[in-house]
Amino acid sequence: MSTSPPPLPLRAIPVNQPQFRWLNVYAFDPSLSSQFEYMGLNRVSMKVPWESDETTGQDALAAGPAGEYLEVVDVDPASGCFYAPVDLNQPYLLATDGLQPSEGNPQFHQQMVYAVAMTTIGYFERALGRRALWSPRRWKEGGEGGNWHEEYVRRLRIYPHALREANAYYSPDKKALLLGYFPAPTTDIASHLPGGMVFTCLSHDVIAHETTHALLDGMHRRFIEPTNPDALAFHEAFADIVALFQHFSLPEVLRNQIAKTRGDLASENLLAQLAQEFGQATGLHGALRDALGGSDPSSGRWETATADPALIQSVMEPHARGSILVAAVFDAFLTIYKSRTADLLRIATGGSGVLPQGQLHPDLVNRLADEAAKTAQHVLTICIRALDYCPPVDVYFGDYLRAVITSDYDLVRDDDLSYRVAFVDAFRRHGVYPLHARSLSVDSLLWRAWMSSQECASCAPTRVCRSLGRPCRGMTSGRYFWLKQHKMHYMFSLRCPVSHP
Repeated sequence: MSTSPPPLPLRAIPVNQPQFRWLNVYAFDPSLSSQFEYMGLNRVSMKVPWESDETTGQDALAAGPAGEYLEVVDVDPASGCFYAPVDLNQPYLLATDGLQPSEGNPQFHQQMVYAVAMTTIGYFERALGRRALWSPRRWKEGGEGGNWHEEYVRRLRIYPHALREANAYYSPDKKALLLGYFPAPTTDIASHLPGGMVFTCLSHDVIAHETTHALLDGMHRRFIEPTNPDALAFHEAFADIVALFQHFSLPEVLRNQIAKTRGDLASENLLAQLAQEFGQATGLHGALRDALGGSDPSSGRWETATADPALIQSVMEPHARGSILVAAVFDAFLTIYKSRTADLLRIATGGSGVLPQGQLHPDLVNRLADEAAKTAQHVLTICIRALDYCPPVDVYFGDYLRAVITSDYDLVRDDDLSYRVAFVDAFRRHGVYPLHARSLSVDSLLWRAWMSSQECASCAPTRVCRSLGRPCRGMTSGRYFWLKQHKMHYMFSLRCPVSHP
């Protein structure tokens, strides 16, 4: 009697969970998809971390999407509608990089805000080397004399259709991004469909801008207090800076704009513009903001802006004042980019530095795009890391310049490409100077040393910092210091970032 052989053991290499997922988004906003020149560039796929539970290893991204950092809640109060949440773990969506870009699909709206916001969080975490945290929820018990309490906020909520108006903002009280939608005007029929809906949740720049507001509030909750003209302007400027430099992470878009401008990124280009559709739909004849210039209201023609160091003395509206800081940072980027690509242009032109007429060679376009992407990544990382070196309250643009210089010096002592000088020179051209600086040399702008509690406390009797000769903004553990110009008291467990001789 024959016996069947024993079954062979099954062997398989285990399949690990992927580190990332790819999600389709608009590179800018839906308006460019209706323009023949850009329709092929405006659809991109973004690499988003695959969220999983650290203890069980199970997928942690629920329908919404709702993950570790974000929760998308798609309620439309104006219409009383709740849109079904998208499940990005659905097999068909995993196979096709999510839903295809669509203005009329609310589930794609949810997908896009999640993808762009998660990408923005990733930039902060890589630059800072730690997890991003949202600002805690605070409330007071027992009326006026009660105690303040704080509650950890795990997720930032995003409402893609929260407002039926031309607006989008981060709410510190709700710990949420409230994004609006509105009908385009019927007057300008050349740039958009009259009466067609404009969704801010489909603007890459708007999502990145508002997410940055939330991240900055998580790091410096006192920056939303208008203690000086630069305070609120810094919030707006920094959100614009992060949104702008994310453009350079889109390879196809970058190569297209390098070819179109023949490598001259100081000329009009999409990379330096923010929220094109929103700006056109609100009557600006162009992007909402532009780091290089803007459209002339009378002619509608784009013109390059000239750095005016006196402008900062007169402009006080936060968005307009913040654009000065954005222009200064973008000028620093252009200076570094030109320095890094000068040798490529010399090789391509036989030493003359003057490019011949016609289109650039594709190899040169690729090399210029690589340098632009690398420079933008370096500048953005420098800008984000500088947040850890800023005063905890009452920040000035000049303080931020010193934070940029010091944070970069701590990381890269040998500045062989002169990044720090490029920043100082760009800020100088736009009239941004640190208060009471002895000179604009890099050495003079460094935060030289942190004061001990005893040293900082010695300033308290006079309420004037020994080093700066002005009301002290510094805080040390358990001690109150006075902001003379506002008659306000604060307490922090931080030390005063002031350069003492």
